[in-house]
Amino acid sequence: MQPFQQFRVGDDLVETLAVCQDGDDPPYSRLDDIQETFPGSIRFKLDGVTLNFLTDEDGKKYEPKRIAHYQDQIIDVVLDDPSGIIHAKHQSFTDDSMVALSNLSIQTSDSVRSDALVPLSPSVVHPLAVLSSIATEISMIQTKIDRSTDDQSDHHMQLMQQLFQMVQQQNETLTQLAQAKEREEMMLEELAAAKERDEELHRMQQQTIDRLIVAQQRIEAILVQNHELHEYPIPRLFVILPDSYEKLDPRSFVKERFRLFFLCECGEDCTSDVAHGVSSDQLNNGALVTPIPVKNSIHLAKHEGYLLSRPTEFFDQYGPYVLGMLRILKHCLAVAAVVAPVVSQADSDLKDIADVVVSVSESAMEAVDLSINFLEQNLGGNAVADVMAGSATNTQKDDTFSGLVALEGADLRRLNSFLRTRDADKILGNLYRITTETGHVKWVCFDHYRQVYRETAMSSFLQCVESNGGTYDPHFGKVTITLNSTTAANDFFYRLSLHAPAVTGLKVTLNWLFGSADLVMLVDKVAQSNVQDMELDLQETMGQRPIVSLMRPGKGRYHSLLSLFSNTKLRRLIFTDVGLIGPRTSAFRLDHSPSFLQRLHFAGRLRAVDDHRMAEIILLSPQLVELILGSVFWSGEDMSRVDKVLGSLSQLQVLRRYRFFEGLWVNSTKKNAVPYGSVALREIVDIGMAYPTGPDGFLEDAIRRSAATLEVLITRNWTGTNPTLDMEHILGSASPLAMPSNRLPFTRMTHLDLTTRMPAASVEMMKSIIPRLALIHFAIGEDTYSLSSLVDLKFLKSLHLQDIRNVALDPLWDSDILSSAGCQIESLRIDATDLATVACENIFALPLKRLHVSELGASSMVTIFQQLNLLQLQVLAIFDYNYDWETEAVLAARSAEFTDGLEVQMGREPNEGLGDVFKAKSRDVQGSSERLAGGRVRFMSKGDLERKYFASVLPSSS
Repeated sequence: MQPFQQFRVGDDLVETLAVCQDGDDPPYSRLDDIQETFPGSIRFKLDGVTLNFLTDEDGKKYEPKRIAHYQDQIIDVVLDDPSGIIHAKHQSFTDDSMVALSNLSIQTSDSVRSDALVPLSPSVVHPLAVLSSIATEISMIQTKIDRSTDDQSDHHMQLMQQLFQMVQQQNETLTQLAQAKEREEMMLEELAAAKERDEELHRMQQQTIDRLIVAQQRIEAILVQNHELHEYPIPRLFVILPDSYEKLDPRSFVKERFRLFFLCECGEDCTSDVAHGVSSDQLNNGALVTPIPVKNSIHLAKHEGYLLSRPTEFFDQYGPYVLGMLRILKHCLAVAAVVAPVVSQADSDLKDIADVVVSVSESAMEAVDLSINFLEQNLGGNAVADVMAGSATNTQKDDTFSGLVALEGADLRRLNSFLRTRDADKILGNLYRITTETGHVKWVCFDHYRQVYRETAMSSFLQCVESNGGTYDPHFGKVTITLNSTTAANDFFYRLSLHAPAVTGLKVTLNWLFGSADLVMLVDKVAQSNVQDMELDLQETMGQRPIVSLMRPGKGRYHSLLSLFSNTKLRRLIFTDVGLIGPRTSAFRLDHSPSFLQRLHFAGRLRAVDDHRMAEIILLSPQLVELILGSVFWSGEDMSRVDKVLGSLSQLQVLRRYRFFEGLWVNSTKKNAVPYGSVALREIVDIGMAYPTGPDGFLEDAIRRSAATLEVLITRNWTGTNPTLDMEHILGSASPLAMPSNRLPFTRMTHLDLTTRMPAASVEMMKSIIPRLALIHFAIGEDTYSLSSLVDLKFLKSLHLQDIRNVALDPLWDSDILSSAGCQIESLRIDATDLATVACENIFALPLKRLHVSELGASSMVTIFQQLNLLQLQVLAIFDYNYDWETEAVLAARSAEFTDGLEVQMGREPNEGLGDVFKAKSRDVQGSSERLAGGRVRFMSKGDLERKYFASVLPSSS
């Protein structure tokens, strides 16, 4: 039976409340729960003795405050204001009405009424009153004339003259009345015509808006079609228009260069307190028709756009999608044009909002039409039919957008290779990412971003972030912060829960000796916030501190962290350097509800004692799309339970395994093991490869079932068992050369690592596949070196050479090919490779942005540093104990060529006995011709170097 506690106010009012319990710990009652029933509760007594609030093992009071459980006893409640309990019983709440822009309706002027309701105007009422007066006068004069006996008398003649004048006045008044009547009839005819025009305008509006609703429904379907799109930090809606479209000459359109423009995905989610209609007080009184429901329309982002580097190839790959988006944009612009006249009658606030929607000039609309015509003429008939099907009639209008499908993640990754972007462009299109109440992501312009959060008061929260040395990225709604004390944490999380509705992402590091109460407070405040993406770093790096130092006293002291899996808002959760989570948490309750998490990362070393708890977490997270476990550097231990439950994740798409079973060779017949899940995957990353490979290997089986969906395949052998990756049997007996292009495996592949040993037959098979791939990252070893010449350099941005030592090889690429505009390599890694046999000096002439070298030897490093192009280099990562002062002197001599942001990252381990060159104090601030400036060099562990490298080349999930 669920334990409970009874509370009493006065002599009569007794309430029974359920108590809380963390695992096997004693039950307790929380102050905030009690205050919901007894507002104003401040103290509690038992038999006249005041009860103290509970504290953790560090002597700090829990937050929220709590009191112990006293079974079968009644606790007396002391109120701050005894009358408050009475008022609380009768308090009521009302919901404020929201006024929206979207429910627009056609309004007529004040004079529009039905014939039955039109009153006589003053021009008609006045003659009738005059006629009545004249008739009375005439009647009186006629009576006097009848009484007159002398028709020749002066009095009789005066009466006759008065009668004549009155009759004349009567005739003039009748003429005025007739003219007034004619004017009234003409006015009614004009009003009837105006009413007919208004009704026709309404019909036209309704038809246009119906088309827009279809377009917007398709847009929304595109934006939520795949869970994977949440992870890519790039907008997804775009069109192409001719360069300088505002000065476009239609006669020379075919000669124009093209620019890609991203679209603002505004909609009903872009209105916070702006509702979906215009009230009768805001427009003219007397609505003529039923309000028209319409959402805010997508529009071009306020950005100059991006020139296309390879237009022909771009249109071949993205043409049908762009054509569909252009047609949707055209309908959105049409609605903006017809809505604007109506909104112009509204108040200034509504007109400001309309100005945002109607932000495209007539020249832009003309450019849209010309771009549509251009694509229809240049795309193949089938491609146009997919997008244009059924657009001829209104009855088929839903089909106009039926052929438009969402871009896949691989398509979005390759998009950047077609754009001539500047380094200053952090976010394409200068758009901002917001998260809707349903958890979907949208990219909107600054005006709509500000409109969503315009009523929020984030200033105090941002001041708190800044005072703690944190940063806030409004484009992603993400805060990154390191907290150094309980006081700072309490203040930050309090403000986060109350004053930061725009914050949906949080990366927080706890940099002090925190207690259980601090974690309880953190979990509670995050649940009250809008955070959906959270990374928690507890700075417990295995190997740098003894295990015993991590085992602080207190059973289940980290158990409150498991409450994050009950947070219904969280969709992505990362634990970084959270050591020994298994023994420091208690088991989940059997009736625990499933988690809503879609992405879970446990970035740290996993030990056998963590296996059971991690398996529980996976079973409680059936909606996981992405799972990343382990450390890229620190070896792991047996996680057999985890490998058994991975098959339960029916929605899994991304699986990254880092160094499971390090140093072990796991029996391939391990009972019930499903180390790569049971469904087709989009990403497979296995650093360690603990299971045997071969035709029947677990890894080959996962690759085989994922051949049509796989985008990322990274495998590394760090177990010392030297396995080989058998790709030949993945396709069976079929030859890739004989396959049609739509059935070729791995066509979606963007990241491929073939540094693992491969049989010659597998290499030959890959030679027929590699030329058809648009790879962004490619890693090769000694067995696969020959595949390098087959890679399409127009897409390749990252290259890795590993363990190439024993054979003389031809140059990677001809210098003419590398120097061409089509080559985009900007990241290079070279590990344990003999530069005397690998002629790769041509690569060092490229304007690289990142270079990672390890285990090369001093002479090879000198060769590289002498030839290296430093014009754009931002990161030089070195992990080689042969690095010495003579090697550094080569770099220091070229320091004048360094970019301002160049950072030399030097790997070292704390337990290694290294020379002065690996000590920070050996360099002064200014540097010299023989030594680098101290501010240029950053020392870190090899594990940190590896993490940073993988983060730079793998698809981001932030």
